[in-house]
Amino acid sequence: MNVETTIREFLLGNIDIVAFRQEYDTNDDINNFLQGVVDNRIASGIGFTPTPRKSNNKITFSHRYLHCFAQPELYPGYVYGNDSFVSVRNFLTKEWRMLTHNVKTASGAWAFYDGVFDIFYQHDSTLEYRGEKYEQAYCYALEVIPQYLSGGQAEMYIQEHIIPLFPETMPKTRRIQETKARIRQEFKSEKGYPCWVQSSDWPIGADGKPTTYVKKGKRAGSKHTWIFRDESTGELITVEQYD
Repeated sequence: MNVETTIREFLLGNIDIVAFRQEYDTNDDINNFLQGVVDNRIASGIGFTPTPRKSNNKITFSHRYLHCFAQPELYPGYVYGNDSFVSVRNFLTKEWRMLTHNVKTASGAWAFYDGVFDIFYQHDSTLEYRGEKYEQAYCYALEVIPQYLSGGQAEMYIQEHIIPLFPETMPKTRRIQETKARIRQEFKSEKGYPCWVQSSDWPIGADGKPTTYVKKGKRAGSKHTWIFRDESTGELITVEQYD
C-alpha cells in the first residue's frame, strides 16, 4: 500500500487511528506527502479550500488553521507558541496549552483526524469526511470530563476505564450523571483543582490509578508547579508547566 492509499484508507475509517498515528510518527513518507501538499498549495498561490463537515444533517465548511500556513508571519505563536505553521508535523502533533493531539483521547483523535483530512482534501477534494465518530466521542467527553482532566494520561484513563462502564444504551442524562460521579470519585483532590497553563497533565500512579491532587506549588517566573500524591506508594509527584 503506497503512502497516498494509506492516508486515504485511514481517513475513510479503514485503518485504526492509533495504528495510523504510530505509522505517521515512524514513517517520514506520510509526513513528507502531507507537507508536499501544503507546500504545493502555497507555491501555486491557490490557497486552501475549505473542507466540508457534516453535522446534524447540515454541511459546514472549515479549514481549521490551514490559512496560517500561507502567511505564518501574521500568526506568530498562534495556538502553537513560538513554532511556525510551516511544519506540518508541528501542526499535527505539537501539544500546546489546552490543545492536544494525543489520539488515545477523544479531543486529540478529533483534532488529529481533522488536521490530516483538511490537508489531504487539498490534494483530493472528492474525499468524503468520516470524522463524525471522533466528533461524537469528543462531544460526549466534553459533557462529562472537566477541563482540568481534558488531555494527557487523565483523559486516557477516563476514556479507557470509566466511560466504557456506562454504555450508550443507558438514558443519556443518567449516563452523564453517573460518569461524572465516577470521575469525581476516582480523581480526588485535597484543595481545589489545577488550572493548567498547557494541556492537562494529571498523573496516574504506579498502580495505574489516578493520583490525588494535593496543592499548587509556588510559582517561579513562568514556571508553574502542581503537587500530587501517589496513593499506592505515598510518593509526592510534582508536575511542571510553563506559560
